[in-house]
Amino acid sequence: MARDINSIMAGWVDRGPWQYWDTLTLAAGLAASSYNLFSVPIGQVDPVTAAVKTKLDTNMVRGNQFPPPRCLVLMQLGFYFGSEMLKSDIDLILNGAYFEFRIDEKIFFEGHLWQAPPGTGLVGHSNVAGESHYTLGQSSPMLTRRYGEFSKYIAPLQQFSLSLILPGTPPTLVEATNLVVFLDGLTDRAVQ
Repeated sequence: MARDINSIMAGWVDRGPWQYWDTLTLAAGLAASSYNLFSVPIGQVDPVTAAVKTKLDTNMVRGNQFPPPRCLVLMQLGFYFGSEMLKSDIDLILNGAYFEFRIDEKIFFEGHLWQAPPGTGLVGHSNVAGESHYTLGQSSPMLTRRYGEFSKYIAPLQQFSLSLILPGTPPTLVEATNLVVFLDGLTDRAVQ
């Protein structure tokens, strides 16, 4: 059975697979109790780093919403730890944080970060002194959590948010780090 959840008449939009991403950049020693991802679009100042976000950081053009006719059928959330991260810092985040994904005010997905492996990135180790890498999950799209029939639709201009929450005493990271969060699914774009 073909899935047709087009919110506009068929043929009026270009629907296809797409990912939206946002990067949480944390300096060594920095700690906070929560972070709001997908809220700072390209060209705006990130309140955590005080740097202007670029396309490398995010592909959002509006904070917490998609401009028409853009929308998203959310099929997967993923968390990717940057290759510069120390295992001890990853452990601090995995053991001390959870996420909440909301559409409007309703929580649709929540849990520990390990429940949303990215299915991408480097995997392995090295015996070279001082060199190693750890990531969340395996580097395989088959080893991710996909929502399938429980995918959620985010309409153009509809508010959504993803919060990373660190209750209690927030961990203090040893090294600067990048945590990339992505939303994977189908999106609509203008037909040209």
